[in-house]
Amino acid sequence: MEEFYPVPDEALKKRRFIEYKSNFIDPLFPQDKSIKIADLGAGYGLFLDACKRQGFTNLEGVEIIPKFAEYAEKELGLKNISRSDLFVYLESKSDNCFDIITAFNIIEHIKKEKVQDLLNLINRKIKSGGMFIMEVPNGDSPLGVHTYFTDITHEFAFSRKLAIKLLILAGFGGIKVMYQPMRRNPLIILGRKILAKLVGSEYPLMFSGNIILVGYKK
Repeated sequence: MEEFYPVPDEALKKRRFIEYKSNFIDPLFPQDKSIKIADLGAGYGLFLDACKRQGFTNLEGVEIIPKFAEYAEKELGLKNISRSDLFVYLESKSDNCFDIITAFNIIEHIKKEKVQDLLNLINRKIKSGGMFIMEVPNGDSPLGVHTYFTDITHEFAFSRKLAIKLLILAGFGGIKVMYQPMRRNPLIILGRKILAKLVGSEYPLMFSGNIILVGYKK
């Protein structure tokens, strides 16, 4: 799997920081910097690094690939990265212990028959009113299908309806759906809007490679 994800260069790290800050941390996170945050499939640690740079102090993550975890620890100074399977990591935590759990581009790597069990487990570990953020390939979009097929370890892509249903079954409510930022060229935007209208789809739904869902524990 690590062959698909090379070490991030400075340009990528800067872009990811801006995306994480503007799309998630600023609009969604509470002001309390001591909240407990866990990132599942932390990769090279770019999301947790963004949280740390914004002043959040109670951070941890899990990453099974040693190369990724070592980079997060040595290059970004992240000390709480567990090298473990997601299920083993979550089962080791007490119920209702996290304020926020995130899973960026990791759920699509889980076997289909285990996805609902994982989402149920995530719900158990979040405090009442706490938040779960999930980003997965967008099965409603040609770009999302392309994303799905670019990594042999992807199990499947998620349509919006499927993703929402799975989160509801796991006990999440107040679900919000977002999409990756798209091209800002006005001519491209106009052309895509026209095409989406012609095929009876929504512009963001059809032209976003990933779908992002935010759910709150009831």
